[in-house]
Amino acid sequence: MKEKINRYFTDDDRNEALNLYERYLLSKDKDIPVFGKNFYTPNIWTWFEKNLCSKNFKIQTNGFFEDAERRMISFNNIYESPFPMKLIKIENTSKFSTITHRDFLGGILSIGIERNKIGDLLVDKNICYVSVCEEIENFIIYNIDKISKVVCNVEVLDKIELLPTVAFKEEIVLVSSLRIDGIISKIVNVSRSKAQSMIEQGQVLINYVKVKDKSYELKGEEKITIRGFGKFILGDCIGNSKSGKIKIIIKKYT
Repeated sequence: MKEKINRYFTDDDRNEALNLYERYLLSKDKDIPVFGKNFYTPNIWTWFEKNLCSKNFKIQTNGFFEDAERRMISFNNIYESPFPMKLIKIENTSKFSTITHRDFLGGILSIGIERNKIGDLLVDKNICYVSVCEEIENFIIYNIDKISKVVCNVEVLDKIELLPTVAFKEEIVLVSSLRIDGIISKIVNVSRSKAQSMIEQGQVLINYVKVKDKSYELKGEEKITIRGFGKFILGDCIGNSKSGKIKIIIKKYT
């Protein structure tokens, strides 16, 4: 199975997946519940669910939010123990400043937190909700008082209130095919050659996996991450233009 992991995952995720596999083996060999130590991207936790889950060995994932992308993993959690994570609320106290998703993420990482120790961030009306590993809960509470020089209130939510849902901005683009280079060119408004260069340099991820083949054909509903530009979902084809081009809905995370 380690060889399968080595073949499937890229350098960025291979060590994370191999470390998680060791925890899976510990749980299976000792017949005990074991949790992963971090939040994992969809390409990792879906691989474990697909390849190692069985009727006799339960694998579960949780990221607090409905349809969370980054999730923690439990192996053989027969006692239904709570996942070792907390939900933190960071609220902007200023009526005159707006703080974005990028600002909140940057502020959290700037105090030395590794990205895999926090899950998804949902931002709504200057409030950020973020799931974090239980071990860093206090560190965040005591070390964040400002985001982008704006004073914020930070608290752990013991009672989970009604949370906002992920919001998207939709637009329709016209493409000649579903090749990744053409889609990227339209999404970020760059030339096709520039889009191909971005792909070859590893700036484009499909479902959190780098795709360096500029002729890769998208299939629909994939999550596209373009470093420096944001995250998108390739939506439905809604017909063709008079010139024969394909009309595609692109959803951008806001």
